[in-house]
Amino acid sequence: MSYFVLLDDAVSGRATLYRRHLGSRFLAPHQLNELDNCLQQGWQQGHHVVLAADYAFGLPLQRLPAQAEARLALHWFAECGPLENPEAWLESQYGNAPAGISTPYSDTTRADYLQAIHDIQAAIARGDTYQINYTTRLHLHSYGHPAKLYRRLRQPVPYAVLAHLPDAQQQSGWTLCFSPELFLKIDAGGLITTEPMKGTAPILNDGQDEQRALDLQADPKNRAENIMIVDLLRNDLGKIAQTGGVRVPEPFKVSRFGSVWQMTSSIEAHAKADTGVADIFQAAFPCGSITGAPKRMSMQMIERIETAPRGLYTGSIGYLKPCGSGLGFEGALNVVIRTLQLTPRSDGLYQGVYGVGSGIVADSDPAGEYTECQWKAQFLNRLTPEFGLFETMRAHNRHCELLPLHLGRLKQSAAALNLPLDVNAARHIAAYLAQLPDNGVYRVKALLDSDGLHLNHAAVSALEGVQYVLLAPEHLPVRDYLRRFKTTRRGLYDHGWQQAEAQGAFDSLFFNSDGHLLEGGRSNVFVRFGEQWHTPPLTLDILNGVMRQHILRSPQTLLHTDTVCESRINREQLYRADEIVLSNALRGLIRVSLKA
Repeated sequence: MSYFVLLDDAVSGRATLYRRHLGSRFLAPHQLNELDNCLQQGWQQGHHVVLAADYAFGLPLQRLPAQAEARLALHWFAECGPLENPEAWLESQYGNAPAGISTPYSDTTRADYLQAIHDIQAAIARGDTYQINYTTRLHLHSYGHPAKLYRRLRQPVPYAVLAHLPDAQQQSGWTLCFSPELFLKIDAGGLITTEPMKGTAPILNDGQDEQRALDLQADPKNRAENIMIVDLLRNDLGKIAQTGGVRVPEPFKVSRFGSVWQMTSSIEAHAKADTGVADIFQAAFPCGSITGAPKRMSMQMIERIETAPRGLYTGSIGYLKPCGSGLGFEGALNVVIRTLQLTPRSDGLYQGVYGVGSGIVADSDPAGEYTECQWKAQFLNRLTPEFGLFETMRAHNRHCELLPLHLGRLKQSAAALNLPLDVNAARHIAAYLAQLPDNGVYRVKALLDSDGLHLNHAAVSALEGVQYVLLAPEHLPVRDYLRRFKTTRRGLYDHGWQQAEAQGAFDSLFFNSDGHLLEGGRSNVFVRFGEQWHTPPLTLDILNGVMRQHILRSPQTLLHTDTVCESRINREQLYRADEIVLSNALRGLIRVSLKA
């Protein structure tokens, strides 16, 4: 997909799309003095620019050691224009395939987080600093088109960004930013505005949210923290402001942004007439709301305490454009918070990192700060898939022999797809099995969706006569991450076995577009050539069936062989097979012949 940037004000419903990417220029901190010339050259050619600055780009600006990879990127586009309907544009970027995430996990344990807060407060007590914005990282995988994932996560915030851009090594990546925070707004008259956020409270829709907003606005701790950052940013902007040109017109404003209340204070500065973009970055970047106060000491401590580089997180994304008055340019830059960054791993699968943090002061409650971080990531953590998971189990005399394998796969799949699974699920299923009639064989279906675990059962009749298998005419994609899981989104597979059944066969076998055998609509496949058994490998993105697992653990008992090779099998090889066996947990092993 072509590179683009969508600057998305989801509060007003306005958005601006930058497309037809022309190229990107990456400046190291020591090249900051080249910034204004670079901008002028691009503007003179009628091009449009989006800027993206890594947090660590600001380290040398504070006379701290540089990180080699930190850059300020200028992404140039031939076209820039408003989108009247951002939702419709987003929908046009992807098909019907679902998009979602795995269960996020933190790079910092709760114990380590609380220890870090203790260390910060010890530094405050020594007088080293007044406040530190301490951040951690959540890690996850995502699947599906990032534009659809962005749409599913989209929040009512004014400074959101969806961007598909190259990095300095020309690697393609995605940024899904849901920032409520303005770093800098520069108007045509040379007025610079910043709106740092300090103070957070949850929105729980329990009838008490308005009171929480009032309590946040009046809270002494949050007001004190807010004042610290306001003073820091007044000082930063004062470096480039006209004498007497800095003021705070709207302190302690509380606004709703998605699932949280945030306290903001507006600070305005009338810039000196000869102020350039590089001067503004030198004076104010990174935003003090995500460093702490004083800025240099806070950034120094952040480098020592945080366990991973921030990258673009807590940096800034925005636009600048030329104008004929004021400073000669205008624009807006956000603070990159509430942001998921995706790096491609394979077709349709991405590695994701999401930063989350809070400001720590002397009287911060460590446990409360930990909880605040959970609020800020709540919209991400609660993103369940657009489908359910299920297990089809064989119960005989109230017992399921393969229940541990079913439970293990359900737990693993739930974590991979961010679907909450009750810790008592095994107990619930065991209790359900205990209530079945005490004789006969039953199909027990366990369905897990966003509403929880659901169970039902039905009697199973025996298969009779010779069983056949068909070859499905459809060729499936080479890569499909969701094929690895037993999801309710399996219409093609269901159609395959139903068509087979209608023609007197048990199942249809599917191949991918490379010609490799995958699996059946409701079974895995084992093929014997001579004395050696083979089965398609999981690397082909197939379901690791419970019976498949059982066979591979006990090949001698079930197939009378010591080993089963995981091999790629094509159609010609399948036709030459000495024996074909299908497997599923309900029917066990089913010896089949290819139906002519």
